[in-house]
Amino acid sequence: PTVNQADVDNAKNQYGNLLSREVAKHKQYPKIAQMRGWQGDVELDLQIDGSSGNLIASKVRSTSGFEALDKQALEMVKKAAPFPLPPEALRAKTFNVIIPVSFKLE
Repeated sequence: PTVNQADVDNAKNQYGNLLSREVAKHKQYPKIAQMRGWQGDVELDLQIDGSSGNLIASKVRSTSGFEALDKQALEMVKKAAPFPLPPEALRAKTFNVIIPVSFKLE
């Protein structure tokens, strides 16, 4: 069965939201960042194996401006893996999803 681009995009969005929630469970605010009042948003680009949900690669797509926060976001991804199996529309190949990680001091 052929999968149209809208289905793929929709599946990526839903899967990206799922991964964001999984990754957020592993958030720990870096102590240095807390002490210095650093906040920011990191955008991560994750390469996923569609057949297994395994993380192939992760990199910072846009930085928070603070290395400690960027590193922590990448660490959260490692701790969250392995990820749930991707939706059917994404299983044929590897694909990338962009997920945001937000660091805000309360």
